[in-house]
Amino acid sequence: MNSPLLELKNINLTVSNFKISDISISLFPGEVHMIMGENGSGKSMLMQMISGMLQPDSGEIFFNGQLVKPKSLSFYSSNELIFIQQHSILLENLSVAENLFFHNLPYKNKFLRTIDLDKLNKQFQELVNELNLPIEMTDTVRTLGLAQRQMIEFCKAYISDAKVVILDEPSAALTPSERELLYRIVNHIKGRGAGIFYITHRIDDSMRIGDRISIIKNGTLAGTKIIKETTEEEIVHLLIGTRLKERYPKMILKKGKILFSVSSLGFDDKLANINFQLREGEILGITGLAGSGRTLLANCLFGAAKYDGQIYVNNKLVQIRSPYKAIRNGIALMPEKRLEDSIFKELDTNENVAFPSLHRFSRNQIINSDLMKQTVLDYITKINLPKLHKKSILAYSEGSLQKAIFAKWLMSRAKIFILDEPTRGIDLASKIDIYNFINDMTKKKACIIYISSDIDEIMGICDRVAVLADKTLVCDVPTNIITEEEITGILVRSSTKPQLPHNE
Repeated sequence: MNSPLLELKNINLTVSNFKISDISISLFPGEVHMIMGENGSGKSMLMQMISGMLQPDSGEIFFNGQLVKPKSLSFYSSNELIFIQQHSILLENLSVAENLFFHNLPYKNKFLRTIDLDKLNKQFQELVNELNLPIEMTDTVRTLGLAQRQMIEFCKAYISDAKVVILDEPSAALTPSERELLYRIVNHIKGRGAGIFYITHRIDDSMRIGDRISIIKNGTLAGTKIIKETTEEEIVHLLIGTRLKERYPKMILKKGKILFSVSSLGFDDKLANINFQLREGEILGITGLAGSGRTLLANCLFGAAKYDGQIYVNNKLVQIRSPYKAIRNGIALMPEKRLEDSIFKELDTNENVAFPSLHRFSRNQIINSDLMKQTVLDYITKINLPKLHKKSILAYSEGSLQKAIFAKWLMSRAKIFILDEPTRGIDLASKIDIYNFINDMTKKKACIIYISSDIDEIMGICDRVAVLADKTLVCDVPTNIITEEEITGILVRSSTKPQLPHNE
C-alpha cells in the first residue's frame, strides 16, 4: 500500500444534535478497512459522506489524489464507488437477475428497451454457478428472506468494477457457511485492487478478513489499528472502554415445568413435523441456513402464518390463529425485520411500547394516558433506554430501538418469547444488555426461542440448540454436549444448495 485510494482529512458534520468531529481516515487499493463502533456512533453517516449522500460542513475528501468537490448526490461515476447498505433497496417485483444487472441490462433493441432475457439469464446462471449461490432464476425479490437479499447485494459489488466498495453490516444475518460466500466475494473484490470499507459489529469478521480497523466513537475516531498487530481484547477495549471477562453472560438456572410445546407442526410444503418442548427458564436456540424457514417457523408460532399441528401452553392445547391470540396466551415475537414488522412508525415511543398492553390502562374504552406514560417510563428506565419517549421511536439507534421492543414485550407480561435475530446489526454493548435482559426473563420463569444465524452466540447463551433443515428440526441437543464445528457440519450436510424461502 503506497498512495491512498481515498482519503478524508479533518471531516466535520453536524446533523441535529449529533456531530462528526475532525475525522481523518484513509483507504488503500486492495485493502479491507474495517469500521466498528456502537450504534449511533456515526459510522454510517461517515460512509454517507464518502459516498456523496451527505456533504461535510468542513474538511477535505481526496479520491486518487484529487480533491473531490461534491455538487450532487454522488460525486463519483458509477464505476468508481458502490455502497451496499444494511437495509436492502432491491426492486421487489423484479427477478433476482434483473436486480443484479439492473444498471447493465442486455437489450435486444436499445431504442425500444427490449431486454434480451436469454442473455440476461445466461449471465445470471454463470454467476450462480461461479459462486454456488442458493438462488433460482425464477425467484422474485419479494419472496426472499433477509439473508438472501443481502447475498444479492453482495453480488452487485462482485460484478461491479467499482474502485471503492462500502459494505454496511453485510454478515449480520448470515450463518458461518453463508459468511464464507461473503468472504470469497470480499477477497475477489480486494484481489482486483479495489478498496473496501466494511462496517461490522462482528469482531471475528474483522480478524478474519480485515487489514486495518478503525473505531468510531461518539462521532470521533477513537483509533486505527493494523489487525495482524492487535488482539480481539484490544479491539473490545477500544469499542466499549472496558475489558470483558465474559462475552456471553450465561446463567445456569434450574428449569421449571413445561411451559410451551409444539407437536407435528407444519406449513404447506415448507415446514413439517416440528416437535419441541420448553421449560420455565429455558432457552432453545434455533439456527439454519438462509431459506431453511427460521422466520416462517417464528411466524407460525406467533399466529402470523397458518400452521398445521398442535401448540400447547401450560400443557393446554391452544389455537394460535392470529398475533392477537398469541399475545393473549403470553407469547411475544421480536421479528427479524424490526423496522418493518415490530413498530408503528407513525406512533411515538410511549404508544409503541404500550401497544400490546393497552387493556391494562383502559376502562370503558378510555385509556388512562398518565398511567400508561408512567408505566412506560418505568420500563424504559429499567432497561437503561435513553429517555426519548416524547419523540418518534425512529429517533433511536438500532440498539436502542431493540431495547424499546424488549420493553414492549416485558410490559405485556409475556412468558414465551420468540426472538428472531435479536442482536443483528447492533453494537457489542447493546448486545450484552440484551443478553442480560434475557437472563432476567429466564430468572422470572419465562422461556425463550432464540433464532440466530450466529452459532457462537447460540452456544454462548442457550441451553439447547436445534438445527432447522430439510423442513424440520434435524437435531435438538444441549449446547454442552455439541460443538460449534459439529453444528456447522450439520448445516453443510443438510443442504449444500438450499432453496430460497417463500415469504420467510
